[in-house]
Parts: sequence; structure tokens; C-alpha cells
Amino acid sequence: MRQSAIALLIGLAMIGATSRATGEPAQPYAPGPVEYMLQLQSHHNKLWLAGNARNWDLADYQADELKELLEDIAKRIPVYKDMPIGKMIEATVMPPMEGVEAAIKSRNSKAFASAFDKLTAGCNSCHEAAKRGFIVVQRPATSPFPNQSFAPKRK
Repeated sequence: MRQSAIALLIGLAMIGATSRATGEPAQPYAPGPVEYMLQLQSHHNKLWLAGNARNWDLADYQADELKELLEDIAKRIPVYKDMPIGKMIEATVMPPMEGVEAAIKSRNSKAFASAFDKLTAGCNSCHEAAKRGFIVVQRPATSPFPNQSFAPKRK
């Protein structure tokens, strides 16, 4: 009885390790561009909300997260549907990120707003180049995160 239970568990594990449709081993989940873009959109929103509120620590954190995610996308999806996504990110989005980082470091609200707008234009330029010009990002008008405060923490 004990051996049949072990055999059953091994059999179930083997079934779980293969794709039902093909009988091939299941591949680990790999997010596609849409999943990454949703994450980018979240960080882009939070970056603006933090910088606009002059919460420079949070803005710095969001800029770093945004930059890391862009680097991950460029590395993990260098080409998508014959589009050189990695090179496009390097050319259109990474240069304006430097301006955003500099504005945050100097804690300059006007420079931040200008740099953020250049970053946003870079995103839209990348969308145009990828034949996705119908995807237009902008400064958030309101916070989609009602459960998070973007004001600087009082000390």
C-alpha cells in the first residue's frame, strides 16, 4: 500500500512536469513585453507622483526601479517581432533617465518636471518606433494608488 502511494505521487509529479497539450516538459513562465510594460507604467506613475510631491527619496527609489526594469527588458527581450527592443530602450529611454536621476539628486522640481517629460517623450518615441504609437504615456493626472502617500515623510 505504501509503495503504491509513492508510485502515485511520483506519477503525479511527472504529469505536472509536462505540458498536457504536447507532452513536452513545461517551460518556466517568462513574462512578455506587455507584463513588463505594465510594471514600467506603475514605476513611471510613482516616479512622477513622488517627484511632483518633492519626496526625493521615493523618487530616487522609483527611478532606480524603473532603470533596473528597463535594463532587464533590454536583456531579456532584446528582439521582439523583429524589433530590436534592447537597442531601442538604450537609444530612446536610457538617456533621459540620466536627466531624471540628476534632477532628483539636485532636488530641483523644475528640472525634475522637464526631465520627466523628456523621459515620457522617450517612451512614446520607443512606442512609435515599435509600431505601437497608439500607446501614449503621459504625466499622471491623479494617483492610481490611493493606498500610498507620496508626500515626503516628516522627520
